[in-house]
Amino acid sequence: MSYSKKILAVLLTMVLVFGGCGNKDNLAISDTSSSTETVSATMEESVYPSTETESETESASTEETETESETAEHGTETAQESDLLPDTAFQTVEETVYAISNVNLRRQPTTEQNNVETVLQAGAQAVRTGYRDDWSILEYQGQKLYASSTYLTTDAPQTPSASESEGSDVAQASEQNNEQDSTQPAAQPTAPAVTPSANGGGRIVCIDAGHQQHGISDTEPNGPGSTEMKAKLTTGTQGVATGKTEYQLNLEVSLLLKQELLNRGYQVVMIRETNDCPASNAERAITANESGASIFVRIHANSSTDSSTNGCLTMAPTAANPYVSYLAAPSQSLSQSIVNHICANTGFRNIGVLGTDNMTGINWCTIPVSIVEMGYMSNPDEDVKMSDPTYQSLIASGIADGIDEYFASH
Repeated sequence: MSYSKKILAVLLTMVLVFGGCGNKDNLAISDTSSSTETVSATMEESVYPSTETESETESASTEETETESETAEHGTETAQESDLLPDTAFQTVEETVYAISNVNLRRQPTTEQNNVETVLQAGAQAVRTGYRDDWSILEYQGQKLYASSTYLTTDAPQTPSASESEGSDVAQASEQNNEQDSTQPAAQPTAPAVTPSANGGGRIVCIDAGHQQHGISDTEPNGPGSTEMKAKLTTGTQGVATGKTEYQLNLEVSLLLKQELLNRGYQVVMIRETNDCPASNAERAITANESGASIFVRIHANSSTDSSTNGCLTMAPTAANPYVSYLAAPSQSLSQSIVNHICANTGFRNIGVLGTDNMTGINWCTIPVSIVEMGYMSNPDEDVKMSDPTYQSLIASGIADGIDEYFASH
């Protein structure tokens, strides 16, 4: 073939390639300043074209935008995942440690609520292989897990005497670490030393005395990932006859319930024991999740514009709940047992279990939960009775009876 025909063939090939693809990105040319000889060689070697078309690039860009939007909506979880501590950040150790109190063992060193693998019971031991002031790496039952260093000690636990064990409880409300997810100040952890009875069996119950002295008007998501925002905390209602605030009534009954459960051999975690506890509803639920408790009982009182309305009810999520549908059945069972026994003790009208899916303090839970509405503070007769120490004791023992019944069947 003559030289001029070779040139013509090369030019014809280039026209076919560039004209026929319709997309110059289909040519895998790494350097646009290459010589004509390099281009010809590239075409003769049939280099594979790029598989990313412009439409695919636009699609990827859209997906990236959606991901960024999703990240903005779930920013907390994303931040926790990105901030995971590498094992090289831990001091290498080899020692036996003991749980000062029940402590969550986690798959990763974050306080993400779905990160808990199991619970190391108070006094139980594990081997620590890595240490930081905030987190420890543990070898436990053949797994590598992470736990808050605050609740671990190298000192073997002492067996408590009978006098020491009477009336003890789990005082802390949540694990403390550099990424603490509750604003509630935690008490110093103490090892629970309850002698289990046939009823409690050492199970842990978390109690929330609803509301507090000061409301928090700032908002928080109604559930994980929710775009619906609700006020973090309100002060509650007030008695029409007694003038007593709901937050004070809730605390009075909650403290009685705490002691009743301790007497029955349960361990108790209190969300608050004073009227100054600036923890939001979501934070209280997360505290209950993190506490190692089996159930979460939230104590409230009701109100109505109709002063004749009376009776006791409980609240629980339904099977249609978009956040905690898996908790519906056990929560409703717990709630039914509690309301039945309160009304049997007090003679209050039994309104039953109200299914609700818009309560922040329920939607952030990962353990069975019940909101107890003891009675109506807008009803003069019930308002007076709920402030009577005798009725308060009947309410507390009724709730405890309901908890006993729940655990007897679960």
